[in-house]
Amino acid sequence: MAATEKTPNPAKRWSITIGIFIIVQLIFIAIDGTFLEPNINDSDNFVASLGRSILGSKLFTEWISPYSYPLFNLWMTLHVIAILGQAVQDIFSKYKQRVQL
Repeated sequence: MAATEKTPNPAKRWSITIGIFIIVQLIFIAIDGTFLEPNINDSDNFVASLGRSILGSKLFTEWISPYSYPLFNLWMTLHVIAILGQAVQDIFSKYKQRVQL
């Protein structure tokens, strides 16, 4: 008995991905500028200082700044990069399938 690989429906997968992105953005909009913003640990360890330097950079305070809280800007940027990476992977897999036919 050979196991068949079940490929998920791309439309369903993309609707879930975009839905999660929109829900997260709505949560960020609701929390941004309120007392509910998370507090970053101000300890003097390496990871915390690295995080503060990344979040304090011009990239997340001036260039990519839909939110006043830089951590939300970072999360949104990483989420968009992940979505674009998945889109590129889907495009290449469709192209590969057409070339093999």
